[in-house]
Amino acid sequence: MSALSVSVTHRPDARPQGLDPEGRVRYQGGDPAPALGELRDVIEHAITHHPRSLQRTIGPSEIGTPCEHCLAAKLAGWEQTRDGIPWLPTIGTATHAWLEDAFIAHELDRNRREHVGFRWVTEERVMVGHIGGREIWGSTDLLDTAVGMTVDWKVVGSSTLKAAKAGPSPVYRVQADLYAKGWNDAGVRVDHVAIAYLPRNAVSLDQAVWWHAPHDRARAEQALARAERLHTNLAALESISTAARDAWITQLPRDARCYDCARFPDGAHLTAPGHTNSPQAAFSDLLG
Repeated sequence: MSALSVSVTHRPDARPQGLDPEGRVRYQGGDPAPALGELRDVIEHAITHHPRSLQRTIGPSEIGTPCEHCLAAKLAGWEQTRDGIPWLPTIGTATHAWLEDAFIAHELDRNRREHVGFRWVTEERVMVGHIGGREIWGSTDLLDTAVGMTVDWKVVGSSTLKAAKAGPSPVYRVQADLYAKGWNDAGVRVDHVAIAYLPRNAVSLDQAVWWHAPHDRARAEQALARAERLHTNLAALESISTAARDAWITQLPRDARCYDCARFPDGAHLTAPGHTNSPQAAFSDLLG
């Protein structure tokens, strides 16, 4: 029998057994507790398998950390422990996605009416520099091609929102200047950097803090040079042994306000932020 003469034994509109006419699974009844467990599993899988959660290589958001220990640990590829399923970062990721949709819709609508070209570029990847000969890439939240300005969205709690009024942290400022440097290197002029601190807990957007400043290329280059020096030392020590490299990382200076130190293998006895010994460590001698 030729391929053309094979008979079709199912109707095009036939549905698998167990589905109603709308394509939904038919009512079966059962215990809601396991169903809620399955629901949570879906959410957890989406969080832990999101590209942001799976990222292992260092990015622009980490290069500016004032903690030399943690920068070296990240460059070495040390694994961090996780405080449960990261929900707060997921809120930030979801907000980023909503903002991206909002600006894309705005640009499409405006160009249907005015045909003036696209001003706002969302979530575009850019190469900001090199560390150890490896390209460092990041995704710019928003690029204003008319003004020549990058914008970072930061979805933050009340304490960070309050501190933002005095200006960005070193890590945020370096991140902003790295993105601007990357765009200038790619031939797109950027003169300004901006950070939009969006309130995670407030009822109104009026609580947001909008910060901007001239782009400081030297700041970005200094941060990359610092990371390059650490990488060079790490590579030299690793050529001796991984143990020698790791011992050197452990003795590096730590920032007093760092949240990451306690998440690395050599920080199990620490609490975050800072480097206070955990209660368990404080009583370890007594417990023998």
